[in-house]
Amino acid sequence: MARGASRDLTAAVDSPAAAAVRGALELVVVVADARARRPWAARERLGAGAAPLARRSGESNALWTVFGPTNVALHALSVEMTAGDAVEGLRLADKIDVSALPSRERQFTFGLEVARCYDLRRDDAAVLVHLLELEQLAPEDLERSPLGRQLVVDLVRRVRPTYRRQAAGIAERLHLL
Repeated sequence: MARGASRDLTAAVDSPAAAAVRGALELVVVVADARARRPWAARERLGAGAAPLARRSGESNALWTVFGPTNVALHALSVEMTAGDAVEGLRLADKIDVSALPSRERQFTFGLEVARCYDLRRDDAAVLVHLLELEQLAPEDLERSPLGRQLVVDLVRRVRPTYRRQAAGIAERLHLL
């Protein structure tokens, strides 16, 4: 459906705002491909579909899409995290600056996916640092996020004694203990 809508929009309108909406639709397909365990297809669509549209639209919030080069980069990180490639995900994350994004949700998702990449590497100190940052950014989102809750539960189960108190504290604040 998203592919078809993107094609239809191409024929109807040509403007930076239309490029942003088309790009957002392309990202829907990227997410679907990544979740269906087709990371190669997601990467290809990012490079051939979403990235050129991001260059055309620039950083934009047309129709609340928050579409642009930064959002494309966030989705590239997401593809790698979903594929289980923590090293590549973290390499990509190091190049992304979300501080100017107008969406707290996108900032939160970025931090959560970075935490998950560190979790895949069993770097518990880094997971804890990112979870604490997420709690500061959007505590209600962390409390309601299945992935965030799972990261906290897993961290509490395996945490080293030197930072067990901090891990238990976040678990208590999220009502997980």
